[in-house]
Amino acid sequence: MSDPQPTGKPNARMKQTVGDMIRSMAVVLAVVGALLLVTWRPDPDPVRVVDISPLVIVASSQADYPVLVPTLVGLRPTSVRWEPTEESGDIAVWHVGYVTEGDQYLEITQSVASDPLFLQKETGNGEITAVVDIGGQQWQFFTAESGDSLVGVVDGVTTIVQGTGTELELTEAVQSLSPAIETLVD
Repeated sequence: MSDPQPTGKPNARMKQTVGDMIRSMAVVLAVVGALLLVTWRPDPDPVRVVDISPLVIVASSQADYPVLVPTLVGLRPTSVRWEPTEESGDIAVWHVGYVTEGDQYLEITQSVASDPLFLQKETGNGEITAVVDIGGQQWQFFTAESGDSLVGVVDGVTTIVQGTGTELELTEAVQSLSPAIETLVD
């Protein structure tokens, strides 16, 4: 092998400076920034709100009892069903799930189903820890890992108010229960 011999020709790359590199980086960053600006989308609210009105009308017309919903301020409905469950047999169950103003979960379930498995499933395998009087009606307070529940039975209709909030928040939800069909008119 022979040693390289200088040709005497000037190399243009040898004249590049740090300033040239900084200017090149600025151009690349500007292009990347423009692309990000054009394609950037804000994160949507992770809570997907649903319209419960159609099922309120159906359930209210088919149920032999007033279908209830809470009327607390700031509730965002996230799920609604009017259908039988495995535990209720052929009996339809009214269910509405909400996210509260404090980002807690709250659900209302109603049915005339009387199978003990129905109550066990809907309270998250909860155990009765107290009986409380709310508005002159006796409600059983269930405690479970998934959340607490208040269960009231009137004229064979079981109403379950369950959630991850405090006992006070559940009590307030029970106190705010109102016929769902009336909430559509307001």
